[in-house]
Amino acid sequence: MKKMFGKRLRELRTAKMLTQETVAELIDIKPENYSRIENGLSFPKPENIVKLSKVLDVEIAELFQFSHLNDYDKILECIIDKLKKDKDTTIITYKFLKSLGKL
Repeated sequence: MKKMFGKRLRELRTAKMLTQETVAELIDIKPENYSRIENGLSFPKPENIVKLSKVLDVEIAELFQFSHLNDYDKILECIIDKLKKDKDTTIITYKFLKSLGKL
């Protein structure tokens, strides 16, 4: 999930012709932390997801539209596997969905 999210961010950022440093500054994180997000090594906090959607001028849902993945079953399998194995990701996902009113 982190890698897909990072690829999507890169797609949106480059479409807006923004640098990683600019986006990092606009959402108030260190450039190296933003780079880790785009490279799929970490995931942003829910509040930074909101900031990213504003900086990139997209709805939050658009940040999770992975045009390079169209196989629903594969996506679902990856998410369930990650949630089962990673307590922190499960908690973050829960908080994120709750903040969107989806839970």
